[in-house]
Amino acid sequence: MSLLLCLLMMPSLILPMPTPPKPSQELALQDEVSILLHGILQFGQALNHIYRATEAQLDEASRSLGLYEQTAVMLQQDLGSTRARTQELERSLGEIQAEEKSLELHAQGAGIALNKVMKGHQALQHRVEKLQGALAAAVPSHTQKELEDLKLYVDKQSQIIWSLMGHVQRQQRVLDQQRQQLSHIRERLQAGALPS
Repeated sequence: MSLLLCLLMMPSLILPMPTPPKPSQELALQDEVSILLHGILQFGQALNHIYRATEAQLDEASRSLGLYEQTAVMLQQDLGSTRARTQELERSLGEIQAEEKSLELHAQGAGIALNKVMKGHQALQHRVEKLQGALAAAVPSHTQKELEDLKLYVDKQSQIIWSLMGHVQRQQRVLDQQRQQLSHIRERLQAGALPS
């Protein structure tokens, strides 16, 4: 028996006997694992929140970018139509300037011609009056009838000349109005001039 007891004891002498873990170390490890798991869970939730917030911001930025692109396209279209209108106004301005020059030349020519006709008419009227006085004493009555007819013709021509003078004055007023309109259009073009 003693031998048996020795034999039985021998393995225990060779192998150390397992000692049960201390309860405080095991609890400390579980607490640390728990804290770590809780921290990992909070970190995961925070990352998830950041991901969703970033995704929402990217969606909002994408929508804003789309709106900005639409606005840019609309502004380009507006710019194109504004340039077209500016070119049309410049073309109209050129036509108005050409018409203005033509009317001005026409009015100057008509004014010069009317002045010559008026001077000629005044000279003719003066001459007729002079001849009428001289002929009244020396010429028989049938010649006076011809003189009266000539005087009526001269008066009729005088009325036509005065009518033409009124027409020229009206044309000059219209020309002045057109100059003012042209000046106003030039100011608008200069004020709203866009870089081409």
